[in-house]
Formats: sequence, structure tokens, C-alpha cells
Amino acid sequence: MEATTTTLAPPLDALKQRIRDAAVREPMESILVTVLGGAALFYYAEKGHNPKVTSYFDALVYISTCVSVGYADIFPQTKTGKAIASALMTFGPAIAAAALEPPAGRERAEPADPKLLAVQGLICGKLDAILEELRTAKTAA
Repeated sequence: MEATTTTLAPPLDALKQRIRDAAVREPMESILVTVLGGAALFYYAEKGHNPKVTSYFDALVYISTCVSVGYADIFPQTKTGKAIASALMTFGPAIAAAALEPPAGRERAEPADPKLLAVQGLICGKLDAILEELRTAKTAA
């Protein structure tokens, strides 16, 4: 058993890292592939078994809810459909949340607002003064 775990770990780790890299590199593409591909898989798993999945578009509506609000009037009927739905409900919201982020390496650098920096400086100064008073009170007690 130990040998199996050891031999599977590096390929599995490499696969997980490739998936993470792809999601960061192209977040919009990742959500599109997840939803459209997931819908295709779900449709083929459920067609003929689920009376509410009669077309690819029924599956698309269900899968899009799996990665977002989590509500639909369709429920998976097959083991494969349940596995697909579970995976998408687990990882889909994180992928969807990142979909509108700029792709890796293309982040927009916003110039620092001088007014905001001044306010942050005042807040830090007040927090430092509070911390100093607490330290003084602690040593006096």
C-alpha cells in the first residue's frame, strides 16, 4: 500500500499543479471550460436516466448553478452525475470567483493614492500609540 501511495503522489502532485497554473494563467478560459465541459459530461452521464436532463442546455443550466449560487430544480440521478456535481460544487465557486481577475502576469498596477496613504499612516500612528499605552499599562500593573 505504501509503495502505491508513493508512486502515485508525484504524478498526482504534478497534475494538481498544472491545473492550478492553468486556472491562474487564464481564469476566464478556466471557468468557460469548467462550465461547458462539465455540462457535456453531466449531460452524457444523466441523459436517459434523469427526466429533467433532456438536452445539453438543461445540463448547462444545472452545471452553471453548481459553480455559482448552488440552486437548480435538477438533481443528479446517476453516480457519475453525482460525482461531477460534487466536484464542481467543491471547486467551481473558487474558479468562478477568479474568472474576472486579470490573467497571471497581466495584473494592473494601480498607483498609490496619496490621500489614502496619508489616512493609512494616521491609522498606523494611532494604533502604535494605543499599543504603547497598553504596554505601559501592563508593565505598571
